[in-house]
Amino acid sequence: MAKTTLFKIIFILLAFVFSSAYSNDVFHAKIYPDGEPERLAYTHTNIVEQVNDSTILTHLYYTPKGKLYVKDIVILYKKNPIFNSLEFYQTNDYYSCEIEGENANIYYKGANKSKRVTREVKNPLVFAPTQQEAVKNYLDDLKAGKSAHFYIFATEVLRLVDMEVEIIEDSKYERPGCIVLIMHPKSIFIDWFVDEVYYVVDKLNGRIMEMHGFSTLKLKVNDKWEFRDMDFYYSYE
Repeated sequence: MAKTTLFKIIFILLAFVFSSAYSNDVFHAKIYPDGEPERLAYTHTNIVEQVNDSTILTHLYYTPKGKLYVKDIVILYKKNPIFNSLEFYQTNDYYSCEIEGENANIYYKGANKSKRVTREVKNPLVFAPTQQEAVKNYLDDLKAGKSAHFYIFATEVLRLVDMEVEIIEDSKYERPGCIVLIMHPKSIFIDWFVDEVYYVVDKLNGRIMEMHGFSTLKLKVNDKWEFRDMDFYYSYE
């Protein structure tokens, strides 16, 4: 049973908190609610654009009827992330994080409220669309049994949160040619409240092939948007 505490939302990773792809890896994904393999919840794809020294990564999530659900944009300047925005069209939520020097200027706007906060920049800083590149960078260490960590933009708590990633053995998600990674907060306190997220990663090229666990994607149940654990399956062009 999925936990319902707000602390789970720090996994903006990971799908987002947990979506994959960076570089020139163009992908298509199908996303299903946990335990409902026949019920397509969303599709997911990406666009990679290069403008002089800047790279623009755009991740798009659609409903089965083709309505745009989320647009997640990251701008990198000389490979360093300087801006991230997430717009949830069905729930009218907008989040952004702009890097200026040592400050991360974070903004949220909903239907009835808005908030601005400034946090200290933490490194290495990873946004959802750049997670794939982070996994690739750490791949050799992870396969050697070492753990990796980076900071992610946790939208609902408007913070940069330290996450740890490591390989696990004998997982039910194992498949030929892949390794399974688990991601969780480094903070023991926060870890008490959250579910783990699992990534199935190609052991040769580091591409994320599957993701299982909590996601910031919601499903509408009886006219109310609710968080659900999700299963992500990726294919690459």
